[in-house]
Amino acid sequence: MKKISLITGLIAFTLFSCNQKAKQKDNLIEEEQQVENKTELLQDKIHFSEEVLMQEFISLDNKSINMQQILDINRGNVVVIDIWASWCKDCIKAFETTRQIQQDFPEVTFVYISADKTEQSWKEGIGKFNLNGQHYYIPNGEGMKGSFGKSIDLKWIPRYIVIDKDTKVALYDATEKNFDDIRVLLQKLQ
Repeated sequence: MKKISLITGLIAFTLFSCNQKAKQKDNLIEEEQQVENKTELLQDKIHFSEEVLMQEFISLDNKSINMQQILDINRGNVVVIDIWASWCKDCIKAFETTRQIQQDFPEVTFVYISADKTEQSWKEGIGKFNLNGQHYYIPNGEGMKGSFGKSIDLKWIPRYIVIDKDTKVALYDATEKNFDDIRVLLQKLQ
């Protein structure tokens, strides 16, 4: 009887171990696939899609401008695009660091794109938080969930995108946790 119990236990342990190894292998395959997908996504982001380039924004002087025009205006300059909103606590906390980056890299152009719900909130936020740079507003209160947000896979703000002097995307998906990466990249791009 003890032998049968022992054999049954060994079989159960073996089956459990094999099942765990299979799960680990499946997890590794899934992780490798995620890395491959992310790499493909980043390779595709060297240039903005046509959808992103045609996105319309409102400038401070109340004129319509699209992303392609913003990039053309800044061709020859390294650009940090900061997507923010005046209601976003993480954005507000990050402004101190972005101001420091602006001081450390005065030749870098900062483009602020607001995801605020109203133009009034956007304009008040610029003054309230002392944001220096070019300013644009995602129209119609679309914010993060509208066509622009969807076209750049916007899931979180603040979101930073770094553009090189040739208007190619050098860093596509950075948050406030990536400030060190942004600094290193800006040094390389000068």
